Amino acid sequence: MNSDYKPLKQSRMRKFIILILAALLPVVATAADTDTGSPTLTKKEQRRTLRGYKGFVELGAGITLHDYDFWFSLDDDRPKGFGMDLLTTHGFQFNNFIFLGGGVGLSGCTEKSVMMPMFVNIRINMLNRRISPVIDMKGGYAVGDRHGGYLAVAAGMRFGLKGNTKSAVYTEVEASWLGDTERGLCFGRWDLKNRRCGRFMFRVGYEF
Repeated sequence: MNSDYKPLKQSRMRKFIILILAALLPVVATAADTDTGSPTLTKKEQRRTLRGYKGFVELGAGITLHDYDFWFSLDDDRPKGFGMDLLTTHGFQFNNFIFLGGGVGLSGCTEKSVMMPMFVNIRINMLNRRISPVIDMKGGYAVGDRHGGYLAVAAGMRFGLKGNTKSAVYTEVEASWLGDTERGLCFGRWDLKNRRCGRFMFRVGYEF
């Protein structure tokens, strides 16, 4: 009798386990479906994944042209040199294309003149992709050894970091101008009195 009871008990246990698994299967399937990923983004949401606060830190280096006149003359008697700068910008990214913010930095026209530009910054990502061309424009005022207007126009490439959609590195080439805005009328034309610093820079930066 014991030999007949044992198989019967094992059979009931198998049935009980199968029933439990059958009852749990829908719950497991639902949980798996919830955890495997977020719902598909709408077209509008796909264009706003970068929206929110954003900051930039960038380092630039390049050729500087000192004391040129209003027509940006490259005469041999105009001093030339090498300059570097370090800038940081913070502001708001409205969507994956347009950023508006303000920044400050340290800029040099060789070791003889160091300035601190304060500026408004507009950045435009041309494509809604991880790798995209970018246009960068800065304008404001610089104080220091030479004070006056500050203007910078740059173009480059943005490389979004994998695994972190809001961060990126970028490279740019830039033309910028710093220095005194004092002007005087000289022989029928406006002259900057040989106090400006023009620069052609290469930049690398980090976006976060």
